[in-house]
Amino acid sequence: FTGQVVINSSSECQVSEPFVTLSNGQIRGRVAKTIQNTTYYAFEKIPYASPPIGKLRFQPPIPPQNWGVVLDTSHLDAICYQLSYNKGSETEDCLFINVFTPSLPNGESNPSLAVMFFIHGGGFVDESSLMAKPDLFIENGVILVAINYRLGP
Repeated sequence: FTGQVVINSSSECQVSEPFVTLSNGQIRGRVAKTIQNTTYYAFEKIPYASPPIGKLRFQPPIPPQNWGVVLDTSHLDAICYQLSYNKGSETEDCLFINVFTPSLPNGESNPSLAVMFFIHGGGFVDESSLMAKPDLFIENGVILVAINYRLGP
C-alpha cells in the first residue's frame, strides 16, 4: 500500500459523498449506517498494488500507479479467483483494501482512532474481504481495514 491515510475522530463531519486524498490520488466513498443506525464512511476497492495480470501475474506485487481521476471506491464488486466461489465477480485484478471509518479527517488535531486490520482466512483458497463486517467496530469507534490478496490451490 503506497498511500498513507490518517483518519481522525470528528463528530462534526457529515457529508453525502466522502472524499479522501491519498498519495496516489483522490478517492470517493459512500456514507452508510450500521444496524444501530450509526453513520460511517466506506471506501472499498482501494488499490494497494498494480493489477497482477500479464507480465505481473507471477511476480511480487508492485505499487499501483497514480490515478488521474477521482477513483470510485463506494462499492466492492470484485474478489480474487478462488476454488469455492463461482459467482462471476472473480478477477485477477483484486488487490484492494477496504476502509470503514466512523469519521473523516477534517484538518484539525483530533484524537486518533484504533484500527482493526482484518486478514480473511480460507486457507489461501477461498474467502475475501467481504467477510469483514464493520458494524461492531464502528459502534465502538474503531476503524476497520480489510484486505483482499491473491489465492491459489
